[in-house]
Amino acid sequence: MTADGFAGQVVVVTGGGKGIGQAIALAFAREGADLVVAGRDTAALEGTVAQVTALGRRGFGVVADLTDETQVAQITTLLQRAFAGRVDVIVTAAGTRDHQNQPAATLDLAQFDAVMRGNVNGSLLPIRAVLPLMMARRSGKVVTISGVFGLKGRTHHAAGCASKWALEGLTRVLAIELGPHNINVNAVCPGYVEGPRSQAGIAKAAAAQGIDAAAARRQLEDATALKRISTADDVANAVLFLASER
Repeated sequence: MTADGFAGQVVVVTGGGKGIGQAIALAFAREGADLVVAGRDTAALEGTVAQVTALGRRGFGVVADLTDETQVAQITTLLQRAFAGRVDVIVTAAGTRDHQNQPAATLDLAQFDAVMRGNVNGSLLPIRAVLPLMMARRSGKVVTISGVFGLKGRTHHAAGCASKWALEGLTRVLAIELGPHNINVNAVCPGYVEGPRSQAGIAKAAAAQGIDAAAARRQLEDATALKRISTADDVANAVLFLASER
């Protein structure tokens, strides 16, 4: 992409306060877009907004539980107020992690429901909130952030895998339904991404095998095509491409 490739556009990023979501938001800002970032962490959102502003773009934060339709409606309200209802791109990067890592036979159903709700409803509701605005303009890009475990199973990750499979199914349905409205829909499915979560996963794998973290990391890297763990910027660059007219 080139500088100002999204100049004049308005982009919504859920989960934009940190990690992959923040990297995506800042990548759009560097390309000239104005941002609305949404999520639960007020301080994190404020931090992203400050960085967007420092890049010379307009930035707004919406503190909301993305599984609550009433709270999600704040995104639409802000878009109407700040941008006269314009939204060009929405990226759903917020998600709920499967922390318990239990086999399906013994997993906690409340935890399962929370992960499903966070990853599926938490993507659907923000997308659905902005669709009337996109449909009115007959233009828009939707990018969901799923994961490789939505493409294959993994032991002790029933909730995470099932929710990502569901999200990818939802993405396919949206692509079919919204194509006639000139709205393009895609998913990005990262594997391990550099950051606290991948570090925790490496540490857990090392402990389970009785090896040090460096050895566990090498195992993970050796299993990838590029022999390295992806970065948040890698994911952001893929999103920028899918949201562009290229």
